[in-house]
Amino acid sequence: RGCCWRGFLAPSPAVGGQEKNIPEIPKALNCISQVRQRQGMTLRTVARRWDLEISDIRQMEQPTADLRISELHAWQRLLEVPLHELELPLSPHVLQRAQLIRLMKTIVTLRDKSTEPEAQHLIERLLLQVVEIMPELKNVGPWHETEDRMDHRSPMVYQLPESY
Repeated sequence: RGCCWRGFLAPSPAVGGQEKNIPEIPKALNCISQVRQRQGMTLRTVARRWDLEISDIRQMEQPTADLRISELHAWQRLLEVPLHELELPLSPHVLQRAQLIRLMKTIVTLRDKSTEPEAQHLIERLLLQVVEIMPELKNVGPWHETEDRMDHRSPMVYQLPESY
């Protein structure tokens, strides 16, 4: 397997009538690792769901990894975030949105797990208040199951392209 940063070359100004290619300094292209951690998903979970080695996942998560659009879309589906959240830089608006999504995931998880009527009433009230602030959060799902539980969902199958 090759390195994630695929060594792009940038033409330098012509010197003596010849143009030289010099390596560009790798720059951050994604923030997948931070988003995965923020979403509460471990490397082990990702590797298990995609049937890959943890080292493969770490390589894909490198900020300088020049991922294909299909790879970014796979991450987006897995992490349940808008595609633009996987790209750098994150604006304050995007960060605030991500915080509200995490808050909503926690509220929905509490609602789903709560058996006390009084607590359910307060959780439902909190849920409605957050939806009032940001209506698109209405359909956010709960946090992913913890690793020590059996995951009965069908695994997401994703294979690295042969040229990776």
